[in-house]
Amino acid sequence: MTLAHQVILEMPPTTPMARHMRSTILLSALESVRLAGYGDAYLERLEEPHKQTLLHTVAGTWLPIEVAHAHYRACEALNLSADVQTEIGRRTGEHTRSILLGTVAQLAKQAGVTPWTLIPHLQKFWDRGYDGGGMTIVKVGPKEARIDILRCSLCEFRHFRNALRGLVMVLMDYFCSRSFVTELPGKRPDATAYYKLQWA
Repeated sequence: MTLAHQVILEMPPTTPMARHMRSTILLSALESVRLAGYGDAYLERLEEPHKQTLLHTVAGTWLPIEVAHAHYRACEALNLSADVQTEIGRRTGEHTRSILLGTVAQLAKQAGVTPWTLIPHLQKFWDRGYDGGGMTIVKVGPKEARIDILRCSLCEFRHFRNALRGLVMVLMDYFCSRSFVTELPGKRPDATAYYKLQWA
């Protein structure tokens, strides 16, 4: 592997499939859907008994991945555009950035800090929101990386994949002027999603 294609973060092969999702992230995602003006339509499409679980849960707990599946099925049924889904993800990222980044956000105020400072820590941030699954990240240029999301069944949902783009951009924008995340095309195995990350 050339220096330009350097593995920055590699997920261990023994990592289990994502089994739970943090309620704080799901509740923020639900609120982002409401703020986008789709709250009533979303609730009409959210199936029981997961609807009651999601509406009555509290922040800071782990919810079974099946509850997250119900959330994203309801979001998918709204047939929103990729841009709207990404904006919902951005809003979720803004609500949860302090939870995901924690004290690392303070690094953004230091001179010389770039997204490369953040990227090696992204699995730790993932683990704050998900129990299982994760990512491998490869450097492919001075300001470009490939992110592979692995072992997360939520990747089957277009809404999840686009919302994740928005959330990642919010995190990266703390460390650069502007970031861009695009989903890479092509056939992919189940429970995976592939992205190109660039920034200025």
